[in-house]
Amino acid sequence: MFRTFATATLLMLSTAPAYAASYVKADFSAGAFGGTANVKDPLLNPYSPGQTFTGSFVYDADLIPTTFPPNFQNVAFSSLADIASIPAGDAFTFNFGSIVFTLADDPNALIQYNKGKFNGFVFNSVFNFEGTNYLFSMNGGSIAVHAESDPFGTSYLNGYVNIGNANLTNITPYEVPVNSAVPEPATWAMMLMGFGLVGGAMRYRRRTEVKVRYA
Repeated sequence: MFRTFATATLLMLSTAPAYAASYVKADFSAGAFGGTANVKDPLLNPYSPGQTFTGSFVYDADLIPTTFPPNFQNVAFSSLADIASIPAGDAFTFNFGSIVFTLADDPNALIQYNKGKFNGFVFNSVFNFEGTNYLFSMNGGSIAVHAESDPFGTSYLNGYVNIGNANLTNITPYEVPVNSAVPEPATWAMMLMGFGLVGGAMRYRRRTEVKVRYA
């Protein structure tokens, strides 16, 4: 009985939500460089030179590099202890016009820092436009779009990410959503009731053993 009680208690503790106070969510901005040389057909429509974009991401303040060199250092999203419980759209979102990229599009994405300051991302994902696949890439503070079949050829869009901590906005603490495995309130009540019944049964068993022993 006691073993069952202990096991159930450990299960409750293991499924309890854990929040990391060091998690932070912030918005960032980006854009395409001006001039038709930086946005070429067939992406010239719907994209345009000078067009701006927005995004957001979650980071762990405790993982920001504090020692350098190297000046440029990358922190993988996968290194966040609770990344499995953070929705992909919370962890990283980039609104690239009508296309929305999330961490699900590149689970190996990285946050880049330069001397401990925000310096963009390392992120790669393929998207389809008018029947052709294109490779969207972020490399630090740079953005580029190539044909998937020719990733080192013509860049159909060249852009930038506004780097530096001063360009991060709406910086707020982030709480990891409660895992779906955590019992609902009604389930907690049933579990507690069960523990009460187990405790009662244990006390009854002890009383019965005493009566039998001295009968």
